[in-house]
Amino acid sequence: MNPYSIVITTFDQRFEPFLKPLITQIKLQRPEVEIICMVNGLCKDSFNQQYRAALLEFLSQHPNCFPTVFPTFVSLAKLWNRGVLTASNNRIIILNDDLTIHAGFFDRLEQVLEAHSSSFKINGSFSHFTLNKDELLAVGFFDERLLGLGEEDGDFYWRYFQQFKREMPSVEVLGIDNVQSDIADTGYAKGIRTAAQFNRNFIKKHKYQDVLLGGHKGMFDKRVKKLLPDEKQYPYEQFYLDHKHEL
Repeated sequence: MNPYSIVITTFDQRFEPFLKPLITQIKLQRPEVEIICMVNGLCKDSFNQQYRAALLEFLSQHPNCFPTVFPTFVSLAKLWNRGVLTASNNRIIILNDDLTIHAGFFDRLEQVLEAHSSSFKINGSFSHFTLNKDELLAVGFFDERLLGLGEEDGDFYWRYFQQFKREMPSVEVLGIDNVQSDIADTGYAKGIRTAAQFNRNFIKKHKYQDVLLGGHKGMFDKRVKKLLPDEKQYPYEQFYLDHKHEL
């Protein structure tokens, strides 16, 4: 089995009810797996120092848990991108923090990873999905102009089709449940559930345009064409991957 890393995004209000149980469940099944924990700050409040201390103490009890802590709020797109950049393996499992993982999940997931080298959604959801780092570089990183949470998955899904002329697949893997918690940072304006209204406006009014003919639907409500070009984010990552062995 080729090694893989796990990236988990989280913030302070989800520490006790979600993050601690999730990491415990993962480590019971795969004690040595690399977990990159991407910890967001708050949009309009200071970072909770008691949470910082408790988080670092908890993570220090488990091997191969590496936190990246942002003092202030950053986008989910940036959390995903930086998590992938930090991970030491080419295969990445990206997880929301509000998940429950049952016994046997990683046995089944690893069988799927052996059979599928491409990126794929798990059970049709971006609450839990896998990335092949080479494919991410080919498609382009998650769009960090989406300054809040929301739409980064649909945008990537649309661009994945544009790059490879095929949909990003979904694979059924038993043993993982999505709580879909509505606990969210109160500092930014919401659109649908926990998603930021800013992200929705950027996608619908600036980056894409609805069309009747042509275009592609993907995860969007209607067929769309892209209006705004994508800037190349993290342009030297490919150079790093190609030459790091020379060090």
